[in-house]
Amino acid sequence: MSRKYKTVFRAYFAWDYEQELEELDRMSQQGWQLVKGGCFHSRFVKNEGQCFRYQLDYRPDVEDMGRYLEIFREQGWEYVNSTYNGWRYFRKAYDPALPEEEYKIFTDRSSLGEMTRRLRNLALVLMSVALLMAAVEGVLLVMKPRLPQLILTGTLLFEGLVIAWGAGFMDAPKKQGGKAKSGYVIWVFLLTLVLGFGSGIYLMEQRYSSGVMYLGGMGDASSTVEHWGEFDIAYKDNYYLSAEISAQSPLTLSIVREETGETVYTRELGTEEELPYVVLDDEQVKLERGSYSIYLSDYYGETLAVNWSID
Repeated sequence: MSRKYKTVFRAYFAWDYEQELEELDRMSQQGWQLVKGGCFHSRFVKNEGQCFRYQLDYRPDVEDMGRYLEIFREQGWEYVNSTYNGWRYFRKAYDPALPEEEYKIFTDRSSLGEMTRRLRNLALVLMSVALLMAAVEGVLLVMKPRLPQLILTGTLLFEGLVIAWGAGFMDAPKKQGGKAKSGYVIWVFLLTLVLGFGSGIYLMEQRYSSGVMYLGGMGDASSTVEHWGEFDIAYKDNYYLSAEISAQSPLTLSIVREETGETVYTRELGTEEELPYVVLDDEQVKLERGSYSIYLSDYYGETLAVNWSID
């Protein structure tokens, strides 16, 4: 039993709308008529008794939708549906005896230029947002070099440059093979977007560890050494230690890798000017994947409070 409906998953850049129209026309000739067009997938119904030619209009803001559709109906166009971002799908029954001009919505240069202008403005807005976000992430990367920031910066920069290329592509003459190349780029664009943001956010969430500890009644006759906090590192990278310490005398803070016993970071804290409050702010520490412990030593005070985090 043959299928009555089917869904086709395809993606097109805004400037490739003509390629989408060619695909819709081809599907119609094969007996699959559009029910609902979409940005990433379209729904079709089997009807071999009809054949249509399709057209798209990009118009996100329509003040009078009724009058807008009536203008197309007067020219023989049937409205199919609209997407959330402003694309309107139309179709007209195909008659091979009629000239091809009958199946073009934009028959004059000014109308086509108006839609191209709207598409270009959209591309410029998206490009500006992507490049601005890339600049912000780039500044953060310079201030605190770390892998997730590098991935997000590269992803945003790539997305912005591809959109900029598309904005220029709308004004350039169509080159032979340009459609195929553009179709390939959009999948790279979408894959980079998903993997870049997904991995960047995932790696960022894996970084953070923190703890709050309080120790009292130790006495001040001898030095103390305390195993203070534990945390795990999911991947090799630059990490940043922050701490707020309330202490009565100087002390030494160390980070030790449990698997090897290697001390990867140590610092003496608590000058006369700092006590009784000592603050560490984003101390850079290069850490491998593994388990670590924070040790506090060489402390002669009676009470000690620490609020620490690794990011």
